[in-house]
Amino acid sequence: MGNRHKFVGKKVTVEILSDSRYLLLVLMEAERAWSYAMQLKQEANTEPRKKFHLLARLRKAAKHSEKLEKLCESPRVDAKTKLEAQAYTAYLTGMVHFELQEWKLAMEAFNKCKTIYEKLASAFTEELAVLYRQRVDEISPNIRYCAYNIGDQNAINDLMQMRLTGGGGGMMAEKLEALITQARTKQAATMSEVEWRGRTVPVKSDKARIFLLGLADNEAAIAQ
Repeated sequence: MGNRHKFVGKKVTVEILSDSRYLLLVLMEAERAWSYAMQLKQEANTEPRKKFHLLARLRKAAKHSEKLEKLCESPRVDAKTKLEAQAYTAYLTGMVHFELQEWKLAMEAFNKCKTIYEKLASAFTEELAVLYRQRVDEISPNIRYCAYNIGDQNAINDLMQMRLTGGGGGMMAEKLEALITQARTKQAATMSEVEWRGRTVPVKSDKARIFLLGLADNEAAIAQ
């Protein structure tokens, strides 16, 4: 990369792919941009202006992943790595669309990613399959959240179930909590009374209604 006085950046190209570690250089660039985006995601809760920087970092991560996928088209790269690179690009592309609230495009990208991981899980040893299935479980809440925003009202039930079983981490966690709170608020609007010890008691407070709906979710979680 040059000498102590001058930086001369070198690009990783198909021609120099004599070692798998060259691919790791490009992967590291994507991961660095993605991890910075995740940091900005947390900071944007209190500093909304960082939202633009967050999107820029996510786009950069997706761009690096596209470069990685293109490098993996080389005949020197095995089929498993090619598929993993395609899934990785689809995931990061989906994350960009997700953050932009482009639900249909995000859902298409996440579905492509999920399909690839499912195929990989069925093609390799159980030890590897566990890792691929774990990725599928991580992506599924994102897909259902996109479906809900596109108009699938049944998706909210799936999302609540996923939350009870520990799904929906990362960028999804905050959105999932907000969605469930919103759904409870809507349910609370139609909830006028509750039965307690054989008596029907009117519930006039909105906060009490939302609390009682949340209590029912907690009871379901304990039962499971």
